[in-house]
Amino acid sequence: CFELRFLRLLFVFCRNMTQGLDVLALFMDMVKASATVDIPDLAINTLREDCADPSPMVRGLALRNMCNFRMPGMTEYIEQPIVAGLRDKASYVRRVAVLGCAKMHSLEPNTEIVGSIVNELYALLRNPDPVVLVNSLRALEKILKDEGGVVINKPIAHHLFNRYADLDSWAQSEVLTFLLRYLPNILSLLDTFLQSSYAHVAVATLRLFLHLASTHPAVQADALLHTSAPLLATCGAASHELRFPGLFGTHYKRFFGGYSETSYIKFRKMEILVVLVNDENVALVLEELRSYCTDVSPELAQAAIAAIVTTSHKTLMFLSDV
Repeated sequence: CFELRFLRLLFVFCRNMTQGLDVLALFMDMVKASATVDIPDLAINTLREDCADPSPMVRGLALRNMCNFRMPGMTEYIEQPIVAGLRDKASYVRRVAVLGCAKMHSLEPNTEIVGSIVNELYALLRNPDPVVLVNSLRALEKILKDEGGVVINKPIAHHLFNRYADLDSWAQSEVLTFLLRYLPNILSLLDTFLQSSYAHVAVATLRLFLHLASTHPAVQADALLHTSAPLLATCGAASHELRFPGLFGTHYKRFFGGYSETSYIKFRKMEILVVLVNDENVALVLEELRSYCTDVSPELAQAAIAAIVTTSHKTLMFLSDV
């Protein structure tokens, strides 16, 4: 609570004064804070003043602290500083303000969306700072969740592609996920990203590629062939590539679970093993699945039993074909 934080601050102030440190510059502020009845109101007013400080670092820190307050009715206090922060000349302040939009929405998600803030965020997609660009996408996605999320039209899609090289690898994979919503044929623009040295970027690119080429199986198969290395490196974190299990059937052992792996990873690997099973590897796959039946997680053990049943059915199909 604010009262407890103030008492801690007062204790530090008194201790420093006792130790002979120069705290004269803070003395009047501490006197005012001690005399006020409503400490939260004082803190908010002080931070609002700091949002207009000449120093961009002070403005950004003040805005960030205001957005971290978890109090009813905070929206009316922080809306104006956030809008000002979105238009601030300093990149740091804009970054904080963009994230503040999402925090403000999470404080009171049922309030009506402010159209001016949404428009400001869309405008910031063209901001020269790549962090502001990506954070604006994230904020719009959260604020417009009930309306289907951020809208990716042709100008925005081409702009994101033009700025793609400025982003870090995680932002690149996130932008590619947003581009799943843009359907026109942009496959030629994705070719270079399929060979990214970052596995998560290659996988995100492949997801977009497969989505756009859904009516062209041959094109999908060629893309999968060229990205087999990063896909194997991630051990099948995504499942879209398994539309063509023949491409990865010989690598089924890559999807055997490790002792220290989390249950989620083991779940995903089991799903992939069931898809990759064939008449040549069925015995080893069944042996791997049996090892999960005694796992400490009851959910994982049950999933393993279900996977064994599915695999056994596929085995019977193999035998009937013979």
